[in-house]
Amino acid sequence: MLTAYYQSDTLLYYYIVPEKFTEFLYSEQQVIFERRIEERMMKRVSCSIFLLVLIMCVAFSGVSHGIELNPIKERIEETIKLGESNPGKKIFETDLVKSAIFGNWPNYGGGLIKTKLVDLAVMTAMMRKARKNIKEEDAHAMMASDILTISYKGGEDVFKIKLRQGGRTIEPVKMVKPDMSKKGANDHVVFYSASFPYAKLNLEEKATILILKDFGDVKHEVDFARIK
Repeated sequence: MLTAYYQSDTLLYYYIVPEKFTEFLYSEQQVIFERRIEERMMKRVSCSIFLLVLIMCVAFSGVSHGIELNPIKERIEETIKLGESNPGKKIFETDLVKSAIFGNWPNYGGGLIKTKLVDLAVMTAMMRKARKNIKEEDAHAMMASDILTISYKGGEDVFKIKLRQGGRTIEPVKMVKPDMSKKGANDHVVFYSASFPYAKLNLEEKATILILKDFGDVKHEVDFARIK
């Protein structure tokens, strides 16, 4: 038994408090205290999870998520400046264009995936080497294209360039071949250009470029998600 008391304005009162009752009060207070600790820990965990998700979102925001079909004005201007500051073949060493290269490009057995921005950068760089500037209307015309072009340098035995993605084989809507009737054409590396509609492609997934030749086919694995 425990003795407790309280004091009024004029009298001091004593009373007896049973030990079981005090144990009950103590256990209830302990439960409340533990619940408060648990709630605080849950809040801290929730805050930690939120911060982790936020950090991941910020981190992945800087990662390319596929080919840009509608680049904003600032992005177009940045790409033109990139081409102007890297004339000629220097443009192939930039991150933007390098991500679109497969094989040994710009040499024999290599290719280039010409997205809107990659095509703009390369065109600007080549014109700057020739001491010319790309016109604004030409740049906007390139941004309006609905075709992805794949350029390839190979031998004259190449007869088709296709894409394979998600179990589908995608045929080119247009393939430009060199005129082999021209004198001296067989003595040089042959330049091919195949066009594919953006609408038929998943621009955030990997794809296989198939170079079909008379004597053995060649495959190149590319990831559209890493190309702008």
